[in-house]
Amino acid sequence: MLWPGIKKLGKELNLKRTDSEVTGMIKNCFVKMYDGNQIKVLELFVPQLNSDDKNEVIKKLESGKIKKYEWLSGGVKIIFQEYILPYSVTKIKELLDELVKYFYGKYFDQKPSCQHCGENNETEIYCINNTAQLICGNCYAQYERNIKNENNDYLNTPNNYLPGFLGALLFAVPGILLTILLFTFLNSLAAVSAVAYILLGIIGYKKFKGKISPAGAVLIIIAGLVMVGIGVIIAYSAVIFRELQAVNFELLIIILKMPEVQRELMINIVMSYIVSVVYFAFQFFQMMKDWKKIKTISKPKEI
Repeated sequence: MLWPGIKKLGKELNLKRTDSEVTGMIKNCFVKMYDGNQIKVLELFVPQLNSDDKNEVIKKLESGKIKKYEWLSGGVKIIFQEYILPYSVTKIKELLDELVKYFYGKYFDQKPSCQHCGENNETEIYCINNTAQLICGNCYAQYERNIKNENNDYLNTPNNYLPGFLGALLFAVPGILLTILLFTFLNSLAAVSAVAYILLGIIGYKKFKGKISPAGAVLIIIAGLVMVGIGVIIAYSAVIFRELQAVNFELLIIILKMPEVQRELMINIVMSYIVSVVYFAFQFFQMMKDWKKIKTISKPKEI
């Protein structure tokens, strides 16, 4: 994610951007910065990174009281924790200036290697599926070919949306048993019912060869919403049968037509949707992100 602080710092440093990060070369270092959940992140890729270099980086981090970092292949990922207030971008810039100064002073005639093949060829920054990478010309050509072929395969894949939707509905049916158990024995529904409907729906959608796409994600969520309502009605009917101590559908229909019963049933359906909406939303956005199959390769944009 890219918030104003990092964006402003990127512009100040003459960097460029993707949708979620600022990126660019500062002297002989490849830089990426972005925001996360209560964190800001700096990724720095350098010409070389031996044990002495790592010790020097650790000293600079410790002097700034920065405790969280990870070593990457050819670089370091530094995580700035944000508890109440946003982390100061001025402090991030100061640390970045120190690190770049160190690596430029030591390796001024070298640059980071290609992040794909690892060779010390001439490189440029490209955004592959919105993620900035430093790659050489040969690797760019290979990426471009592979992406074109994958996109063609995806576009030529049959949609199969209707079979996928039916598969999501059918495979979600066992989730009704969970709803019945929760409703019968706990006299309530729980978010776990929604979890079952969506997880089973995803399996069913794939088994019936529905196309993996954002549209498919929408269909799975719709199937889950449908099954939540059906599950509540069936579970509510199971409770009535238990109280009647008999399975009598004629009497069930009479009871379900009673205004007070309809009101209680509607309340339970609405409450079930309220309970499940957070998980449904999470799964929806996760699938929309993961199932966005058209791949891209491009240069980063101006900030």
